[in-house]
Amino acid sequence: MTDDDPLTGLDDVPWARLQHSYGTADDVPGYLRAMRAGVREGRYPPGAQLANRIVHQGTRSQAAAYTVPFLVRMALDPRLVDRHRFVGLLVAIAIGLDDNYLPNGYDPEEDRASLANLRGEADDWAQWIREAADDEQREQREGSWAQVLTDAEAVVRSYDAVREALPALAVLLSSDSPELRAETANLLAWFPEAAATSIPLLKAFIADEGSPGAAATGVVALGLLGEPATVPFVRRYLDSPTVELRWASAFALTRFGIADQAVVDALTQVVARPPEKSETMSFLSGSYSGLAAMALAETPDATTLQAVDAMLAGLAGATGVEAFHDRYYMAQVLFTLAFPGDPTEPPRRFADLSNVQQRVVRFVADQDETGWPSGAMDALRRWKVPTRPSDLRIYAGIAQAGH
Repeated sequence: MTDDDPLTGLDDVPWARLQHSYGTADDVPGYLRAMRAGVREGRYPPGAQLANRIVHQGTRSQAAAYTVPFLVRMALDPRLVDRHRFVGLLVAIAIGLDDNYLPNGYDPEEDRASLANLRGEADDWAQWIREAADDEQREQREGSWAQVLTDAEAVVRSYDAVREALPALAVLLSSDSPELRAETANLLAWFPEAAATSIPLLKAFIADEGSPGAAATGVVALGLLGEPATVPFVRRYLDSPTVELRWASAFALTRFGIADQAVVDALTQVVARPPEKSETMSFLSGSYSGLAAMALAETPDATTLQAVDAMLAGLAGATGVEAFHDRYYMAQVLFTLAFPGDPTEPPRRFADLSNVQQRVVRFVADQDETGWPSGAMDALRRWKVPTRPSDLRIYAGIAQAGH
């Protein structure tokens, strides 16, 4: 390797002594080298395979933080292709799955406090280990404590490793690639402690950005950073002729408790008829309608007929594999809104449901399918509403028993 190789020093990391979700991390260098080479063949490219190991289902592993310097250098290397994918992996290393923190943003102090509390409980864990019935149980308990502590440390170390790289990565907001610019804006959204530096950069980026999806990503990022002083800047895009910018402005404004009719109208429009997806908007797997539904759920208008009918229209139009995430997130939001919590007394009949609930049930019954998210189905079950299509059609009066 030469001095300008972004993977210089890769073999100096003790990968075999580090862990990821599938065991020792000695396979990580191979994936990083394949990513540098631009390998794309196969069902799962090396970047996806690496992510599955170091950020499995959003869980940051011990090895994750150690990949950050190499991913940063590759992201900054103009000789490499698809550099936005390196930045996207850095987002995952920093926070895990973004749907755990949308639509409200990320607060790193929560994870730091969890780690501090865990370390403060070390004596309690030690006592629990000493009380083991035998050597085998003692080893199991020691392993459990070590793993819990390692996992909590990995979360904080991974986030901090990416945070330290932000000043170097910010230059990518002016790269030649709209995907890379947008992914960098996405990254900045998750570091509120760096807001004083990031906000001026994002505002300049949004003002000059020619890609609607990338500019919208920047506006969403401002909302997630949560600085009230950005509201006038964000609000100006609510009147934009570009649907992506109206959507982003409305989403961001709900973060500040602003939910007037113009905001609700912009959100319901996108819930019902989302703009075409592109790689320049990567929040929530690129689901404009899913994010709009999440933001709408935070407003007082969440369960009005306007909002519910918009979500039903969006679900009806979300067909095919490419619309999977739209359908998934909208269904989760809508079903939970219409059937919240555990009812004090579940309704006995379809006629006992509210107008909104009846609309949702009829829609689900008409779909004649069982492929709804488990969380959505759980909401119906809590309200004692049938979930099997044939039973639901009878319940809703669409069909009769025996037919």
